[in-house]
Amino acid sequence: MSFANFVFYPLVIATIIAFIIEQIFRSQDKAPQVLRSMAVRKYFWRQAWLFNIIWFVGYFILLIANRPGQQAMPDLIWQG
Repeated sequence: MSFANFVFYPLVIATIIAFIIEQIFRSQDKAPQVLRSMAVRKYFWRQAWLFNIIWFVGYFILLIANRPGQQAMPDLIWQG
């Protein structure tokens, strides 16, 4: 989980910062900077989702690959 935190949390923080910067540029009516900041925000948003999806797919693959095998039935000796 530490690698996932190392990658995912900075992407989320960068997305939030890019959103704030985009809103600042929108309030100042700076069209070229708004487009650039929107592109940066969308990039970080896509990267965060992509990493999250890849992590879950990898987790489920490992979950299926590492599940325990079938347990053998014990030998029952009936005395009767």
